[in-house]
Amino acid sequence: MGLNQDLKGKEYQPVEFTVEREHVLQFCDAIGEGDPVFRDPAAARQAGFEEQLAPPTFVTRMQIMTSGQVVLDQELGLDYALVVHGEQEYEYSRPVRVGEVLSATPRIADIYAKGPNEYRVIEADIKDVSGETAVLARTTLLSRGTAPGR
Repeated sequence: MGLNQDLKGKEYQPVEFTVEREHVLQFCDAIGEGDPVFRDPAAARQAGFEEQLAPPTFVTRMQIMTSGQVVLDQELGLDYALVVHGEQEYEYSRPVRVGEVLSATPRIADIYAKGPNEYRVIEADIKDVSGETAVLARTTLLSRGTAPGR
């Protein structure tokens, strides 16, 4: 049975997330990021930023938190045992800074079939407290062998 096409465009509950310095440093250690703007507030200010920055892929943490709502949505008809991560992309409006509180609202941007597989695209609009978008995160998940008619 295929994924429920009627859920295209469905928005889920926003998830709030504080960009904590300790978590940014742990993330930098995990990915081997050594640039001082991601590790030291003084270096970031000297480079012209208001505060220490989070590495670009740090928002993956938030994306994973938001995607869970979609993956667990029983209406979607997804068998997670058949899921493979296909693609991840980010559209940045500005850098993400340590200390800011962000909110991400996930939605199903698209569901489509290609060959025997179905693809589900989840977007999360990551905004700051003023409502400004910092990042649009997009995840494509592949559901193996579930395309209708297969």
